[in-house]
Amino acid sequence: MARQLALMEPMLEGQDIEEIQLLLGFTGAAVDGVYGEDTAAAVEEWKWEVGYPADKINSVLGLIGLALLKGETPFPRDFKARAKTREGLPFGAKKAGDIVLPLASKPHKGSEFRIVDAEGARADDGKRYHAGFDWFSPGGSTVRAPIDGTVVEAKKSKGNTGQIFGGTVKIQGPDGRVWVFRHVDPKVVVGAAVKAGQHVASVTTWKGGASHAHIEIWKTFDGGYDFENMMDPRQFF
Repeated sequence: MARQLALMEPMLEGQDIEEIQLLLGFTGAAVDGVYGEDTAAAVEEWKWEVGYPADKINSVLGLIGLALLKGETPFPRDFKARAKTREGLPFGAKKAGDIVLPLASKPHKGSEFRIVDAEGARADDGKRYHAGFDWFSPGGSTVRAPIDGTVVEAKKSKGNTGQIFGGTVKIQGPDGRVWVFRHVDPKVVVGAAVKAGQHVASVTTWKGGASHAHIEIWKTFDGGYDFENMMDPRQFF
């Protein structure tokens, strides 16, 4: 009997997942029968390519999705039409040059950019501010590059407790701006060229609260973690 698949803790395992991985194009050691972060990311990409509505693109593979992937059910006409419009575009983009949403979950409303925060970035007025955006998503969720760029930092997670948890990934674009992702587990290395929509990290499962990726935008890499060098990421989502 088919079962619905999703990224869970502990992760789902089984021969049925091996079959799914093969259908998604996995080969060799990647076909491990574990519904982990890489498989979840591949499911999202498959949904994008075959024309799922934007609000249905996630890492869950339900019974209808399984039937579609296995060829047991034909794709609806609206799926085929959407798939056609997405040909040649990076994951999640509506047109060439779009900034790709880094997570599949819906971001909350409002900006947190200038909230006073003792651990935040120092500003010229002497205060420290939360100079980013916290995008809440379950641990293990795929984080995608919002732009084409180069990885200028990739630090592995040292833990998942406390206020400063998880690793970091920083991507510098052609315009010099740096997209910073904190509380994540990197899937890339320093110096790597990445494309918009590429899987670059996964959200670290936080044991002290709701798991999320903390996102910052630096005007320049050399300007670093300084409030005057930072922009509100929420304006781009």
